[in-house]
Amino acid sequence: VSTGKLLPDGYTRLPDGLEYKIITHGDGKRKPVLTDHIELHISYAVGDSVMFDSRKMNNNKCVPVAMVNPRGIGDPVVVFSQMVAGDSAVARFPVDTLKKMGQSSPWTKPGDMVVYRIKLVSVKTEAEFNRDEAVKAAVQTDKEAKVLEAYFKEKGLKPAKTASGLYYSITKEGSGEKIKAGQLVGVNYTGKFLDGKVFDSNTDTAFHHVQTFSLPVGAGKVIKGWDEGLQLLKTGSKATFYIPSALAYGPNERPGLPANSILVFDVELIDVPDYSKIDDKIIKDYLTKNNIQATKTPSGLYYVITQNGFGENAKPGKKVTMNYTGQTLDGKVFDSNIDPHFGHVQPFSFTLGMGQVIRGWDEGVQLLKLGSKALFFIPSGLAYGEQGAGAGIPPNTVLSFDVELLKIEN
Repeated sequence: VSTGKLLPDGYTRLPDGLEYKIITHGDGKRKPVLTDHIELHISYAVGDSVMFDSRKMNNNKCVPVAMVNPRGIGDPVVVFSQMVAGDSAVARFPVDTLKKMGQSSPWTKPGDMVVYRIKLVSVKTEAEFNRDEAVKAAVQTDKEAKVLEAYFKEKGLKPAKTASGLYYSITKEGSGEKIKAGQLVGVNYTGKFLDGKVFDSNTDTAFHHVQTFSLPVGAGKVIKGWDEGLQLLKTGSKATFYIPSALAYGPNERPGLPANSILVFDVELIDVPDYSKIDDKIIKDYLTKNNIQATKTPSGLYYVITQNGFGENAKPGKKVTMNYTGQTLDGKVFDSNIDPHFGHVQPFSFTLGMGQVIRGWDEGVQLLKLGSKALFFIPSGLAYGEQGAGAGIPPNTVLSFDVELLKIEN
């Protein structure tokens, strides 16, 4: 990173326009580089409005950050790379530049500055970080093992234990073979702490999502304790998992879940239809009936390029602008930005590959060039899944989109 140009007021201006000043100097020996891990406190504000303060948001704890390349101009990571442990710095960046990029809030005024206040606490190499994390994890695991053993003794429980440290009791045996990695299953569950306090459930209406939870086992879609525990069961089984924090959310705090929480789950494993296979047959039958020759991607998306565009394909991170009409395979149109009936006749823009749209769009638009027109046939798993989307899109519905790529921007 360039050290930049020194300004009369003591700030240094970096090539992207970000300016910074070291306020207090620490006793650290080196500046962080790519792959290093740092800990810091950081806040940023525009005028008197503090937009973020890690001390308040993180209970005055340091924020861990893995050093990466800047994600855009004005990214304060370039300032981190100019600091050593113990340094405090102030950085500023003009809102006017952000406005040109469409990234500022409408209430900001011309001439405003985004001001960052940074305190760099520690710098570790990746090896040092991994070593320290392993030590912390070992200490925490030993502590939790003692807590669990005391809990089991008090409750008169004798659960089985796996090599990873997961404890489990099967209260009802299911039928058939044990669940295998990659298999789609449905789970009814209640999650609680060792003191019995329930924090989540899909069978209790108090948590507002009374529906079977479906997932592919062993695909990393859930905590490790679930991915391992479910493979100990057969369809129809009921069980209780006692999951140490290392197999749950570890030292990370989540809403309603303190750091290093031991979790208890009562689960029931039920059979669910494999909608990916069902949807694939529905799409194939539709294409055959309507004499449509479509290409299938590995994810299950089918597409037809009806008008070739020009240039390169749209890439993740690009802002794309589209026209579209969406319908179910029975021909019912549920949304369109070119039909006045839906009340939003204007091009639709989003950043590609950032999860701002359904997965079928994020994948399908990357197959298009500027000016392309296409048909997407999107299985429910790449659309709105078992939740559906309002009255127009029931759960587990295959969708068809007629799209046109109008613009590609940085």
